[in-house]
Amino acid sequence: MKRPFALLAALAVWAGCRSAQDAAETDAPTPAACATLAPVERMALVSAELKAIGTAVKAYRARHDGRWPTSLSALIVERLLPAGALISAADPSGGREGGVPDRYDTWQQSAETDEANSSFLYELSGAAATWDWKSYLAGKPTLSALDTDKNGEVSWQEAKLWQLAHGDATQTNAPAAYATHRFPVVRCYWHAYPGAKDDLTQRSVISLAADLDTVFLSQPWWEKDLMPVTLR
Repeated sequence: MKRPFALLAALAVWAGCRSAQDAAETDAPTPAACATLAPVERMALVSAELKAIGTAVKAYRARHDGRWPTSLSALIVERLLPAGALISAADPSGGREGGVPDRYDTWQQSAETDEANSSFLYELSGAAATWDWKSYLAGKPTLSALDTDKNGEVSWQEAKLWQLAHGDATQTNAPAAYATHRFPVVRCYWHAYPGAKDDLTQRSVISLAADLDTVFLSQPWWEKDLMPVTLR
């Protein structure tokens, strides 16, 4: 199947942005060519980045008996992604602000998942979950029920895998497992930033789903978006 022209154009620009970004000796922001892309091209660019991460995660899981990585950086360590692949060309901070831009102050609690030189929020991080999972996850699981590695704390990965399998408090009628093509594991808040931060009902975040194939567009708080848009 032939790729749409807009996607091919975006990928060509992405290659140029990557080349310039990787060669930069300074802390300069992403090249102007990336910042001036049309919205559809920026969307295609970020989608391509997420698909590449998904391919790398599949390879990681194949190597590790189906286990999820506890960081995206592990994909680079194992040479499943090249150095710099976790810095989105749509991110003007060059990965310095982490997975969620600093101005999304509502999401400050996700800072513990930040990784060096990464523009993406990884929902299955091995970092400790400081958000209120006790009241949010369906079935109100105990720490011991979630703490599968028995280290005395609940990680994002442990909490999020429970959420995938059992649901959460936003599912008011009968909490149930999420479909893997609608549950995000890697998210990019940058393609429509900064204006989208001021209206959290906008579909401004692009995510790679847990099936590691589907890329979809949703509101920042994806659980509240009943009709996310599948992009690829």
